[in-house]
Order: sequence, then structure tokens, then C-alpha cells
Amino acid sequence: MDTSISNPVNQMSQVPSSPRRPGRSKLVTQASIDKRIASGVGQGVREAYVPWIKIRAVPSLGTSHIVPGVKVHRAHHLLSNAEYHYHVILEHDRSIIDIREQFPLLPAAETHAIATSLNIRPPVYPGTSVPLVLTTDFLITQVDETGKERLVARSMKYAQEIEKASKAEQDRLLEKLEIERIYWARRNVEWKLVLYERFSQIRIRNILLLRSYAAISPLLASEKNISRMLAMIASAKTDDIPLKTLLVKVAKALYMEYMGVKCLFFHLAWTGRLKIDISSKPIELSKPLHVEVLDSADFSTSEVSRHA
Repeated sequence: MDTSISNPVNQMSQVPSSPRRPGRSKLVTQASIDKRIASGVGQGVREAYVPWIKIRAVPSLGTSHIVPGVKVHRAHHLLSNAEYHYHVILEHDRSIIDIREQFPLLPAAETHAIATSLNIRPPVYPGTSVPLVLTTDFLITQVDETGKERLVARSMKYAQEIEKASKAEQDRLLEKLEIERIYWARRNVEWKLVLYERFSQIRIRNILLLRSYAAISPLLASEKNISRMLAMIASAKTDDIPLKTLLVKVAKALYMEYMGVKCLFFHLAWTGRLKIDISSKPIELSKPLHVEVLDSADFSTSEVSRHA
């Protein structure tokens, strides 16, 4: 399912966010921006990356999240449920090897110049003439079937947020998105706008379930246990019996605890060793679930993400 829009100008149509405390806010200066850049904010890759914006630094729509990564092992700062759900979709995709949220478009002088060239009022920090450091919600590193890496940039929005905005607010949003698009086009990086409402809530629910089993005990996820479980499931008629019944049978046959078998099953589904349908219906223990065991060749050449 294509969930993105490539040109915003032509295509326009649980931790609660902390309220800002009243009081005088400190004005942003160019010196303070330069100091943050010099300290490494907005730079680095994988675990070394430091997002430009962190939770509690800005107000956000809905619920914000600080999420321990299961692919990139650091805290990810996600400013809405939309960003959180997109983040877990990206984590589930084996072709994606790095996720950098709240990525700054530096130098700010460049985005300022882009705005000027478009006859757009350049964004500045409130009460100052200091160019605003714009950010892209996600800068993603993806590996294709040949092993070649590429960067893609994605901005996440709620369609309802756009639709409910005034005409002036919509126009200003489009202007900022166009600046962002041009910034990445200059770097030959594909940029798209992603609308949250286009995601399948069933898919998100199932991915969140599987993600909770992403990290399990190495002893449980031993090659011996994995190979025995895969052999059992490969010979089972998974379409004919409830998932729980299947797992109970596997547990008895392998002399393992039921909860251990359940954890290992969902872990293998998360990693892709077991292929299951996560898009058409919720995963339920009380109902049958079609399961396929992927051989090593199928597992190593999985599909490249359709979401990024």
C-alpha cells in the first residue's frame, strides 16, 4: 500500500505531551544554535545519532513517545502517535538499517535562501530574525536487494490536522514542505509526505504485538529451539486449528513451556522467519492463523519496504 505523497504543493487537499509552563521563554540566538551543532546535536548515525528535537522541547498533537529502539538501540523521540506508529512500521522492515527522527535541515541559511528564492517568508524563531532550523520527521537508511544503501526522507502529518487548518495555515504548511522537498532534492534524496490516515490500523496493531517479542532470551531463541519449532510448524495444518492450539501442540512435542513457545513464535514472526498475514485481520490466539516457514533463501531476499 502506497502511503505517501511526493509533491505537497500539487497534492494538498503513552506519554501525554507536557503542557508548557507559563513564563518567559528564552529567545533563540544564532550563537545557541551554533553551540548545539558544535556539540553534535542532529548528527551521527544509528546509536550515535542525536535528534534535533526531543520530547518536552516542543508541544505536539496527541501523544508523544520516547521509545527504546529494537532495531537501532537508542531512545527515539517521536512527537505524536502518528510518528510512533510509522516508526514501528519502519523497524519491522528488514531492509531498513537506520532511522533518524527529527533530522535537522542544516545549514539553516540554505533553507532560508530556498524560501527567498520561492518568494516565501523565511521561517525564523519567534521574536528573532534567526533562521529557523527546519526538520524532517524521518531520515531513513535503506538497503536494496543488491546490498546498496540509499537515503529516503519522510515527513508525517495527520490529514485531519491539515483539513481542519485555516487557509492561511494550510498555505504556510505547504510553503515549509516545499522548502523541505527542495532541500532534499538538491541532495538527490527522495522525499515524500506521509499521511497517517492511509495506514491500516490492523497492520499497526499486529506489528505492535509482534514488536513486543522483538527481544527475547538468547537461550530461548537458540538455533536448536528455532529449527525444531520451524520443523513442527512446517508440517502443521495451521489453517485448520486456532493459533493457541497450535502453540500448545508445539510446546508438548518439544517439551517446552507454552509461554516460551508463544514468545519464540511471535519473535520468529517479527524477524521474518515465519511469514504471517498482518494486514487483513488482527492476530488472535483463539483463531487460526496461516503460517509459512521461510527457507534461508526466501528469508535473505525479503521484500524491500513499500512504506519508505
